Amino acid sequence: MLKRLLLVLTIFNFQFSIFNSFAQDVMLQGFYWDSFTETRWTRLEKQAETLGHYFNYVWVPNSGYCSDSGNMGYLPLYYWNQTSTFGNEAELRSMITTFKQNGIGTIADVVINHHNSLGWFDFPKETYKGETYQFLSTDICRNDDGGATLTQANKDGVSLSANDDTGEGWDGCRDLDHASANVKRIIKAYEDFLLNDLGYAGFRYDMVKGFGAGYVREYNVAAKPQFSVGEYWDSSTKIKNWIDGTSSGGTPTSAAFDFQFRYRVRDAFNNGNCTNLIDNTKDAANRPLAYQKSYKKWAVTFVENHDTQYRSASEPLDPLKKDTVAANAYMLSMPGTPCVFLKHWIDCKSDIRRQIAARQVAGITCESEYTNIISSGTVFSNIVTGTNGSLIVVVGSGATKWTPADYSTTHAKVLTGHHYAIWLSNELVATWNTRLAQIEAEEKAEQTEEEQFQPYTITIYCKADFTPVYFYAWDTKSILNDWPGKLMTGQTKVIDGETWYYQDFTIKTKDYEVNIIFNQGSGKPQTSDIKGITSDKFYTATITGGKVVYQDVTADHTTAIMSLSPALVPMTGSSYDLSGRKVNAANAHGIYIRNGKKIIK
Repeated sequence: MLKRLLLVLTIFNFQFSIFNSFAQDVMLQGFYWDSFTETRWTRLEKQAETLGHYFNYVWVPNSGYCSDSGNMGYLPLYYWNQTSTFGNEAELRSMITTFKQNGIGTIADVVINHHNSLGWFDFPKETYKGETYQFLSTDICRNDDGGATLTQANKDGVSLSANDDTGEGWDGCRDLDHASANVKRIIKAYEDFLLNDLGYAGFRYDMVKGFGAGYVREYNVAAKPQFSVGEYWDSSTKIKNWIDGTSSGGTPTSAAFDFQFRYRVRDAFNNGNCTNLIDNTKDAANRPLAYQKSYKKWAVTFVENHDTQYRSASEPLDPLKKDTVAANAYMLSMPGTPCVFLKHWIDCKSDIRRQIAARQVAGITCESEYTNIISSGTVFSNIVTGTNGSLIVVVGSGATKWTPADYSTTHAKVLTGHHYAIWLSNELVATWNTRLAQIEAEEKAEQTEEEQFQPYTITIYCKADFTPVYFYAWDTKSILNDWPGKLMTGQTKVIDGETWYYQDFTIKTKDYEVNIIFNQGSGKPQTSDIKGITSDKFYTATITGGKVVYQDVTADHTTAIMSLSPALVPMTGSSYDLSGRKVNAANAHGIYIRNGKKIIK
């Protein structure tokens, strides 16, 4: 009896460590499709202090190794090898730690519906803390790829699982049988690694339509993440069934993305008809979770993500085409847990900062109550009750001119933007003014730091075991030289008795980065992309298996960098580290920039 009571208490504590009943959490999706530069771990880490003022969680792409380049992480190949197209394991750990120091939990993109392989049935073997982990052919669902996998298995003389998939199939990789004891063992060990070794705070489960909800419950009960959200891309009725299916002790262990909320917002703003936002209680299948009392706590709202964004002319999907700022204003004023899209944060930061601040000042939570004031094609308004006071959100082409007559004496307009306005109850105005002053000071400091940034020169060195050698480079916005790049003829330096090819680049702004590929020429072997370079680097390049493989050996050659200035240079002007961040002159040690020169102290 005591053991059973302790188990119940453990489950109870676990459930409410994930979702506080009055959570004011706001999440940032820290990537978009092909955001290989903006989502580099080093770049996100630099923004931690600012992000910590607005976001409780940052959801990042799957950080495991999938391929050498150009992979967003949805074809998982390795779990414990944490080198991805966004950075290496050391950079990932540093980002997670810095986020945590700034009050941000990092959310891992957990892709466990399917797994990639080296051959049809050849999964890589991984060892972690003395344990070996490897998926087997018998861990593949019997009906994988609509029977094509079974046909191949019979041809190759291998066995699959005796079980069919417990959800929808996906032809991109092998679908895993989550009833397999080996699959469960590997995934539980992997999630424990993510939380308790790397330091992630929680999970975003990819494509949960592909396997039974009960398995998410089992994994979450075992791992105990602070936060969990599943991607169940379907009607609200089916999403609610999935949320219920994750329940342990009668309470869900995972939230879900509110796709129908997103579609309401998209249709309202794309069509210029705000009546699409109305709460239609009769349309159960398409009624957003954020509109439903019993489920808004479990709703993660969004207005765009990496799958719905406009990618290219050949893959336009169903993007939000206009009124992005107003769409975010509506989302950030409503119940549910809002998830801001990185591209929107980058492009509309000034507005979104203030919208989040208004939510924080009013104390809007995932369970806040709201009432519609007006619903027309050009003006839509809800009043939302927070823990500190009330907020009125107004969107539509007539939003900035419309005054909520019944509330005009009890509320004050504090924000206006393109097709939106936000009002706060009078008792919140003083707090709002203080918060707004903080935001303005923060923005001024950022602008000053950008203006005071001093461009500096970096050198990229390469020692290759082949000739000819080309340096192909591009920066944040443009190609620096046409493919295959600059032929390195005679451009060498001898350092510690070794000959290095080298090329100088100017770091022009705080966010400027250089990317490079070492190659032998057009149609010849080349390295994968080497990205996010902002300081002197030493690389070796060797031909292995018909490819050029590079290794960063900067740590072995720091003292040999030729362009350092002595620390006796007069200490005038501001000092910056090699990431462009201002440092204290009195306490600056190592390599930093002063008056456009590299200083070592």
